[in-house]
Amino acid sequence: MDHSKYNHHHDHSVESEVKTNVRYNSGIVFIELEDDNGNPSDLTVQHEKEMHFIIVSNDLDEYYHLHPEKEQQGSYAVNQKLNDGTYQAFVDIAPENKVYQVTPNTLQVGTRETSKVNLVGKDTWTKERDGKTVTLDAVDATVGQEVPLVFDMRGEKPDQHLGALGHVVIVDEDVEQYIHVHPGSEDTTTFNAHFSKPGMYKIWAEFKFDDNEHVYPFIIEVKE
Repeated sequence: MDHSKYNHHHDHSVESEVKTNVRYNSGIVFIELEDDNGNPSDLTVQHEKEMHFIIVSNDLDEYYHLHPEKEQQGSYAVNQKLNDGTYQAFVDIAPENKVYQVTPNTLQVGTRETSKVNLVGKDTWTKERDGKTVTLDAVDATVGQEVPLVFDMRGEKPDQHLGALGHVVIVDEDVEQYIHVHPGSEDTTTFNAHFSKPGMYKIWAEFKFDDNEHVYPFIIEVKE
């Protein structure tokens, strides 16, 4: 099975042919896209959107999954009030006929700088959000291996959300490695992830129940 359509990797070995520029002003985030010829990029639709835009605070406490709207070719914007601090913004797109790798865009809001943190390995595998409980099966993650992330909804089935039963975003504690994983098939809440580097990672699992999106955070360790 080809997992490339489900798993978006950040890989320094490939030179990206599209540059991203992210800035924030008065509750609005602006994203500019420019290809290697200086032209605005055309994007293909992935999971019902041209752009999936993830903002994570440096301490991994704040997480936003946004869908900016095109204002003009190569320019996108989205309303999102951000507290003062340092964030990394990941522009998850598929430019037409261009090589692209997701890399972090540092976004400083105000003057207060947010330090990066060391994630602690012990985590609880069951999380509750607004009365909906999700359990992540114990994860044995190794670099270079397919890592199944199996989520148990306690007998409930989540609603379709952007063309799938859920979305999983994974970022390492350095807020550099970005992995966006979709389910292995349309009717499952099992996700297959691949990791290229060992270390501590934070997972945000998004599921929709009764038209409300819930985000469940988990911490895992990936071994050599």
